[in-house]
This record gives sequence, structure tokens and C-alpha cells, in this order.
Amino acid sequence: MDNRSNYEPFPTTMWSLVKPPEEGDEEQHRATMERLAAGYWRPVYCFIRSRGYSASRAEDLTQEFFLQLLDRDWIRRADRQRGRFRTFLLTILVRFLSDQGPNRAPRQRQFDTRMVPISSLIRDGDRHFEPSDSQTPEHVFMRQWAKAVVATTCRRLETWCRERGKSQWHDVFQLLRFPDPGRPRPTQEAIAEQLGISRDQVRYAAAETSSQFAELLRQEIAGQVESGLDIEQELCDLQTVLAE
Repeated sequence: MDNRSNYEPFPTTMWSLVKPPEEGDEEQHRATMERLAAGYWRPVYCFIRSRGYSASRAEDLTQEFFLQLLDRDWIRRADRQRGRFRTFLLTILVRFLSDQGPNRAPRQRQFDTRMVPISSLIRDGDRHFEPSDSQTPEHVFMRQWAKAVVATTCRRLETWCRERGKSQWHDVFQLLRFPDPGRPRPTQEAIAEQLGISRDQVRYAAAETSSQFAELLRQEIAGQVESGLDIEQELCDLQTVLAE
């Protein structure tokens, strides 16, 4: 299966998933669900691990969860007035786990042929994830969701830069915002030397990408909440969770 959906921008709103697809739109609904799984599988996986499941079992259950989202009417019955999409998803995830018996086998083969397989996205570091005793599964889910929002926004920014023939802008953004672990944030002079461009070009690229990232982040969050006030609160919550 083509896994490029992992890098495509998410639809305007996640809540569009709850609308019953019009006749002939089932394929579009499936593609949208696949993007949800590709972009936001990690919060689900880490929550399941935090509930005491082994890494392999959590991986299988994560696959099964997104397959059942595709097959069932859980999402289509949702009321977006209930609040944030992530809260809704967590609620149905808890319900899903309560229905799982220890010997119930997931539908791996069907999942892999109908949606992007989680096994193609998961990394060794994910399999070695060990939940902290000091964090509840719910807190783990929220923190991983916040990280997924940022990661999805970064992919959208990369696409935005590439479409404008400015892939180097994204390099500048990454170097400034996400320096290598254990190393200090590089100076603009150091980045200019590394990329072979001028300091003014670095400064301009940093300003443009920072502004666009902020806009894309608001768009991503706007698709998960109901009002402008909710966007501001969600941004605040995201910053708080990531700062912990």
C-alpha cells in the first residue's frame, strides 16, 4: 500500500469524519480515516500500553481500533457539540478496550489491506515505550496527542515550503526549533554556514516559517474544536502539556 498519506495535510476538520459520507463518498471517508490513523496512531498506542498491554498486543489493538472506526458508526454518531475531538476519541478508545478479551485476535490481514498498517509507522523507540507510574493513561494520551499535533503541523509546513521551492526554509525551521538532543540551539550564523546561505536569508526563512507554522497549527487545532475560544484554550493546553 502507498503510505504517502502519512505526509499529506489533514482535512480541514477532523469533525468532518462524523458526517455520514454522501453516496459514492465511501472511498473519501476511508482515505480520511487513513490519514487520522497515520497522523494520530501514537496517542492511541501509548494509551493502550499505559493500560498494561504488551508492546505487541498494543500494536495489534491499535490497528484493530482504527479498523473498527472505519467499519462502525462510532464516529458518525458523534455530536461535535460535545467538545474536543481528542476527548471524543479517547472516550471511544476506552469503550473499545473494555470490549477486548485477552484471547481476542485482531483482524491484522484485513487492516493491512484497507488502511495504512500501523506496523509500517511504528519504530523501535515506540515499541520500547514504557509508561511512567507517575502519569495516568489519560495524561499519556493527551501528551502524545499534543506531540502528534505538532508533528502533523511540521509535515504540513514541510509541504508548504516544498511547494514554493523553499525546502531550505524548512531546514532552517527544523534547526532552530528542534535542535539535536543534548546540544544547544544553533545560532543563525552557524545555520547560515551549515546551509551555505547568508545570515539574512536565515533570518528571513525563520520569520516566514515561524509565521506559517503558527497559522498551520491554528488550522490543525481548529479542526478539532468547536469555536475560536476553544482554539485559544486548546493552544494553551497544548503548550502546557508539552512543557511538562
